[in-house]
Amino acid sequence: MDISRRTVLSSLAAALALPLTGCATQIRGESSPHDATAPVPPAPTPPVPSTVPVTIGVPSRPRTLDPALAVDAESHRSTRQVLENLLGVDPDTGAPIPRLASDWQVTDDGLRYTFSLQPGVDFQDGTPLDAQAVVANFERWARLPELLGGLRMAALPQLTFPSVFGGYAGQDGCRYRACEAVGERTVSLVLSDPIVFLPAALTAPAFALSSPASWATFDDALPATPADRLPPARPAGTGPFRWGEQDDGDRLVLEVNAGYRGEPTAVGPVTLAVVPGAGQRLRELRRGRLDAFDFVAPDTLRPLVQGGAQVLQRDPLSVLYLGMNSRHPILRQLYVRQAVAHAVDRRALVEEYFLAGSARAHEFVPPSLGVANPELTTYDYDPAEATRLLELAGYRGQPLDFVYPVHTSRPYLPAPEAVYARIAGDLAAAGFVLNPVPVPWDEGYLDRLGADRTRAFHLAGRTGEYRDPHHFLAPLFGHDSAEFGYRNPTVITTLADAVSARNPENRTALYRKAAESLALDLPALPLAYPISAVATGHTLVSYPTSPVLDERFDQIVPVDGPAPAQ
Repeated sequence: MDISRRTVLSSLAAALALPLTGCATQIRGESSPHDATAPVPPAPTPPVPSTVPVTIGVPSRPRTLDPALAVDAESHRSTRQVLENLLGVDPDTGAPIPRLASDWQVTDDGLRYTFSLQPGVDFQDGTPLDAQAVVANFERWARLPELLGGLRMAALPQLTFPSVFGGYAGQDGCRYRACEAVGERTVSLVLSDPIVFLPAALTAPAFALSSPASWATFDDALPATPADRLPPARPAGTGPFRWGEQDDGDRLVLEVNAGYRGEPTAVGPVTLAVVPGAGQRLRELRRGRLDAFDFVAPDTLRPLVQGGAQVLQRDPLSVLYLGMNSRHPILRQLYVRQAVAHAVDRRALVEEYFLAGSARAHEFVPPSLGVANPELTTYDYDPAEATRLLELAGYRGQPLDFVYPVHTSRPYLPAPEAVYARIAGDLAAAGFVLNPVPVPWDEGYLDRLGADRTRAFHLAGRTGEYRDPHHFLAPLFGHDSAEFGYRNPTVITTLADAVSARNPENRTALYRKAAESLALDLPALPLAYPISAVATGHTLVSYPTSPVLDERFDQIVPVDGPAPAQ
């Protein structure tokens, strides 16, 4: 009897719930001969007494260590350890909870949020966390175009501040009015219009607070920095770790912050080592050179389980999509974009290349956020209909550039090359002629999506930084989008109205309206709601996982160390 790939993966995932006693030592026993292509992370710096050094394999380097400018998961992974937000994330519910703010209040009209700060907190450079420091952070975020200059801002993807607040200070549609110190440890955030999801949004890593005194190096580098690059930044935070050595971007060490106000961590230093391939990360874990790695690909799941590793799955809160350039001379025809939607077998794609529990997508917002449109226009897999639509469009086999990332894994895309190959095969079967354009992630893949106007297709996705539909829709479609060559005034207005819709039913109706417009226009095709996972070896008892990737390393429990306080 044939056993399907999905059956095998499902069985392996279920096996993870069983005790692994007696298997944990197998991970070292399965070492293979040295592979010169697999990077070997240098030895970590000596640990702080009573802590255990840990090395984590990651697929790519952080784009920046300044969270205000970050849009990638690797930047967020590192900055979450060094910097903290006014509000944190409840690990069980995902709801906002106090962190640097001890509590907060909002006026009945939703226009003023007042935060009380934790007493006695200092940044790692000795600067006190007070109301003036919080005001300085908000003012810096609100006025980034003045700091960076228009040319550099144009090269960046849409950042979190303008997505949440509707723009930067002084721009039309910006809901940010002011941030005011109303006491030494009390600060008020004043809006021109309500933002109903603001507490959740303030848990996003882009709103992590840093010491204004630590910005000098960043600011001084601006005039000499090319417009298409970000200046170096190492902002001082209040978190359990501080910036350590960084080796050409491929190895970042996070040292223990001995002055941290919270419970002491059991691990440190923590080294983030760039190991691009999923197979490479598996080999390095087996050899004992990694204690954990992200992201697990389906074809590494079986050897991980057989070797006694823990595979810790996250709840799904991401979406993978196939972007289509609506300004392309061929893709601007709706028939062609509809042909794409019918040509891709999304069900097979999910079953073959994603972890069990991942699901086929028809919308850009994950179902767990509760705004799914039950009457949405959908496109079933139908190769014959795809071919018919191409004929109606007059497509004659002109080559179409398909841009996709390589040498990386993302939360929504663990194996980019394999996923591209599967989609390309489906499109070719329907009659499309593709020109593959692989772009290494660390060589400006995200920048390419905003600057390359000649491409027809690209692969990308979004991972939830906070739990709200706005985070998935507004950054993609709430403005004139260079990524898709797309602008729909109805969608833009609908998404803007949803920001201030305080009635949950009205807000849901607005998101469903936007989803239907996007389904009809097809600027992109949602493909999957992927599940991502972390693998840990025999040196760790547990590793914190979170759907929004709020995974603090001070909560890692090593075999040879005490468990951290919750």
